[in-house]
Amino acid sequence: MTGLPGNATVLNTTVLSNFAQVDHVELLLDLPRLVTVTAVQRELEDGAETHLYIERALAVLDDGIPVISPSSSAEQLEEELLGKLDPGEAQALAVAEAADGTVVTDDGDAHVTANQRGVELTGSIGLLVRFVEDDYITAATADEYLKRWIEEVGFRSPARDFDAFLEE
Repeated sequence: MTGLPGNATVLNTTVLSNFAQVDHVELLLDLPRLVTVTAVQRELEDGAETHLYIERALAVLDDGIPVISPSSSAEQLEEELLGKLDPGEAQALAVAEAADGTVVTDDGDAHVTANQRGVELTGSIGLLVRFVEDDYITAATADEYLKRWIEEVGFRSPARDFDAFLEE
């Protein structure tokens, strides 16, 4: 993993796709020690033909979001995970674990696996909360994004209104 920062924030396909869908991938660029992995890049490339907004996510890869290949130790972790997870989730989680970092995914199986393995994680909703708390976007904007994800791309959310995710 040449150039992989310790405690990396490793993005998965769904998160990049969600923020591309609302045309605000740039929000992700300020995340600490941000990277994604080659399997995620391949998944985005495969999806760009049928979901044109994914081009926005591909446009920030390399220059804004480094794309890394896993080290041999992360490859071994990835092999273990491929029985449970799709390639993007498996590689992102393996790299996050190897880097003692955070995986950013919306995949339910990846969440369960990350929790079992003690890997820090968040997802698109967690990022929206962070962006609101850090004053990058308003709660109303976050609510708009959440509703668009639910209505336009079938995003599964435990609540339809963003306010449910804000601490009282």
